[in-house]
Amino acid sequence: MAPELDNQSVHRYMRVYNYYKQLILSGQLEPGNKLPSIRRCAAELQMSRTTVETAYMVLAAEGYILSRPQSGFYVTDIAETRKKAAFLESRTKKEEPPICYNFVSASVDKKSFQFDLWRRYIKSALRQDDRLLSYGEPQGEQDLREVICRYLQNNRNVICTPEHIVIGAGVQSLLHILCPLIREHRRIAFHNPQFKQGRAIFEDYGFELCSTEEEESNIYYISPSQATPWGGVLSVQERMELIRDAAKREILLIEDDYNSEFCYYHHPAPSIQGLAGGEGVVYLGTFSRLLLPSIRLSFMVLPPRLLERYQRRRDAYNQTASKAEQIALCQFIRDGHLESQIRKSRKIYQMKTKALCSAAERVFGDKAKITPCEAGFLSILELRTEKSAAELAAEARKEGIAVSPVQMKDGKTRLMLSCASVPAEQYPEALDKLCQCVFG
Repeated sequence: MAPELDNQSVHRYMRVYNYYKQLILSGQLEPGNKLPSIRRCAAELQMSRTTVETAYMVLAAEGYILSRPQSGFYVTDIAETRKKAAFLESRTKKEEPPICYNFVSASVDKKSFQFDLWRRYIKSALRQDDRLLSYGEPQGEQDLREVICRYLQNNRNVICTPEHIVIGAGVQSLLHILCPLIREHRRIAFHNPQFKQGRAIFEDYGFELCSTEEEESNIYYISPSQATPWGGVLSVQERMELIRDAAKREILLIEDDYNSEFCYYHHPAPSIQGLAGGEGVVYLGTFSRLLLPSIRLSFMVLPPRLLERYQRRRDAYNQTASKAEQIALCQFIRDGHLESQIRKSRKIYQMKTKALCSAAERVFGDKAKITPCEAGFLSILELRTEKSAAELAAEARKEGIAVSPVQMKDGKTRLMLSCASVPAEQYPEALDKLCQCVFG
């Protein structure tokens, strides 16, 4: 029986009314279709004629059906009329303009990546016919894990062997593997709460999210080179204090080390995993920022205790990363292109950050102050205005400019700007439009 007819919480005539109303609005009863006679409908639904007649009268009063003398009840065109009205209403609504200047995007600068070079490595990987006939190794291709291991040892002081490394298509896919391994840890705190995708994974697995101020958390998720939404970097001293506190309270640390290659103003600090001697820390890294966001290759370094658990379950997981891309990336790194890619990207984004700050100083003058963040692609624009950051971000969006409002306890109005996706030559024009949104 239809749910509308089986709903015991409403009167019987309303059940009949709701049943036919749904059939009409869904198009199952088309305009001009004849409804069963009151006698027949009552017999089919095992209800009284009075109940059915009352329902029909309500349907007619609201325009869903009409009565033709000596003929019966027929469906009107109310469903089509409503659809047309909704369509016209959506057409007449003022559409937001497209984003012309995206200072929020996580995309990368087109000039930072050598597409022709990468195509050659992909083509080379696709020529390895025999290797591509099989599924990828669940843990990731052995040769790729070997070159990643050497890179991490030489550049991030990570303590590992290729056997400790797990490859996946993005950090989220790796967290799906990690969560079942750490089920006894039920409470997790995120040092930077902006990682909504990661928070969602842990929530899906039943972990309780808590703040960093709470003492009960037994997992601590931290991005030391993006420790705050505006790009704060943890010093070596702060990292050591975190390690000591975690050891004292038996907290598992998850170190998401993205952006560590983009520390412009000082030498990148050693990884927390290395400073902790490889124990009690899960290390995560990705090539999305170094190469392209669309190349979904990330890696996870498991500490010995979790590695044993993973190896018992490893064959139950399929590899999520493209085998061809793994092969291509392995040779790309072996030939030294990753190191040159890092140098090139750092130079481009450092220059773009300086260009963004210079353009902001020229456009805003003494009405604002811009400060580049310690790492990554971000700068903070502090504005001398009574308007809130959220209000300014909304007004800028109407003008085709995407910016992120920054919420701090001092109440000052700040916007966060990423230099990555907007071409440097467009900074003056974009910031001039932003200035008009703020000061008119």
